[in-house]
Amino acid sequence: MAWPDGRLETRHLFGAREVVAGQSRYGDLVIAERTPRPVIDEHEWQPGGRLVLRGSFLGAGAGDRYETVLRRIGSADSHVIGFEVRDGRFTIEADLERMPFFGSAIPLRDGEWTVSVRPAGALGGGADALAELKYDHGRLDDVTGERVAAGRKWYRLLVTGHDNPLVTAAPQLRRVEQGNFGARSLRRGYYPALLRGTPLRDQVFFVSWKGKSCGDNPLGIAEELRRRGDDREHLWAVTDYSVPVPAGGTAVLRGTQEYYEALARSKYLISNDDMQAPFRKRDGQTYLQTWHGTPLKKIGFDIGRPQFASGTAYFDRLAADIGKWDLLLSQNPFSTPIFRRAFRYEVEICEYGYPRNDILTRGGPLAGQVRRRLGIPDGKRVVMYVPTWRDNQFYASGRYRFDLRIDLERAWQVLGPDHVLLIRGHHHLANDVTAGTRRDFALNVTGYPSISELFLITDVLITDYSSVMFDFAVTGRPMLFFTYDLEQYRDQLRGFCFDFEAEAPGPLLASSEELLAAARDTAAATAGYAAAYKAFAAKYCPLDDGKAGARVCDRLFGS
Repeated sequence: MAWPDGRLETRHLFGAREVVAGQSRYGDLVIAERTPRPVIDEHEWQPGGRLVLRGSFLGAGAGDRYETVLRRIGSADSHVIGFEVRDGRFTIEADLERMPFFGSAIPLRDGEWTVSVRPAGALGGGADALAELKYDHGRLDDVTGERVAAGRKWYRLLVTGHDNPLVTAAPQLRRVEQGNFGARSLRRGYYPALLRGTPLRDQVFFVSWKGKSCGDNPLGIAEELRRRGDDREHLWAVTDYSVPVPAGGTAVLRGTQEYYEALARSKYLISNDDMQAPFRKRDGQTYLQTWHGTPLKKIGFDIGRPQFASGTAYFDRLAADIGKWDLLLSQNPFSTPIFRRAFRYEVEICEYGYPRNDILTRGGPLAGQVRRRLGIPDGKRVVMYVPTWRDNQFYASGRYRFDLRIDLERAWQVLGPDHVLLIRGHHHLANDVTAGTRRDFALNVTGYPSISELFLITDVLITDYSSVMFDFAVTGRPMLFFTYDLEQYRDQLRGFCFDFEAEAPGPLLASSEELLAAARDTAAATAGYAAAYKAFAAKYCPLDDGKAGARVCDRLFGS
């Protein structure tokens, strides 16, 4: 048989070899060397949410190593766990209540998860590396999808129409908490009754990014309270029981009876973003709005034409929340008048600095611990990319889209094996962030609970118009600005509160190639910015001295 260029080349795939002629692929002509395909013929639920899958794995070579990958449908979430092979049989043990998460363990997040297998150390999740598990109906009865309770979740093993298994996770809810009718009953009946008929409790209800995480300024305040020995109960709003809660805190799932009780009965409410309906502040409650950044880009009512997915409804929601604020936290003297104007806020502004940055001025072993949690070897240089979101980039569903303009393969070539690239998406983009295929080089850290902890190990920060620049300036380490859409963002999308080009404490770079060259030789790229950096830090970080949390707690709770 003649090939187009007169030669035959074989390329290894997962379990086969594919014929390649020049640059052409002939997918229907495959020379089968061996075709290992894991097929489940046993499954077992063990106490505590441990799912054990067993089956045949014929054709696996001696010494071959594999791993199991669980991926949540509709997001970039994934977990990698073990896969044992012996004598043509495999075993997968998935402890669904303790899935690996940055050196710790969390319950499997709510949703549907696919289960696949790949060679250990494979570069990523592409089709060439992954093999879906199959289900042998001839050896085992159909999976019924029975619900298994563990922790505060229900888990199920399901089989799709193609005999591929899915693992699902969902919260355990009371009947009144289920469905639209139950949600309306709690919102319109149960919560108003609590507001009228129950006394307040001397407890603190923390809300960070509407419950997507337990971090930011609320965490800095909570840690200062614990440092002082304060014994008030700390409640944390969460959107999923997989969200890690600080030690000593209690998770309350949004939409549950406990959530409405926390809203109605907590004496103190501390949030870094607007509270969602139907929150109504009652007499005796104190609502501290910490906000979440010094404004480079225009915020609040300063935004002339909002291009968010929510449109002008943003103004109505924001105005309703501002009317409930008792105190507003400001990071610096620059922010205070902007907040006053942009929020049309006439009550007390606490110009104290940001508690989330207190850890940046302290020493100790935390930085080393963070590196170990992320699996970053000592000596590797850490570059972190933290872009903001684009108001007008969202899918039809309203979910915001992550537009990665850095060429990750080229980044690996330029920066080399002595670098690690961390990618930290905005919380609006959490389900859309990917980090490419080189797992030892690029790591998606969007889900890591504290960006301040990531700053501790970051040698070079890459951002665009994100307020992280004002926090990272506390460290004195170099910053690069990937501003490929500067004119469009500044003049059409959001607008700026100051002349960014004149004050930027690092170079503004328009292309991925320029950016990577600057990241490789940061000293040369930032050589002319020492004075600008010093002025930037003096203007925007004068109160980030490690005592911001103490000032907040003194004002809110007394010394």
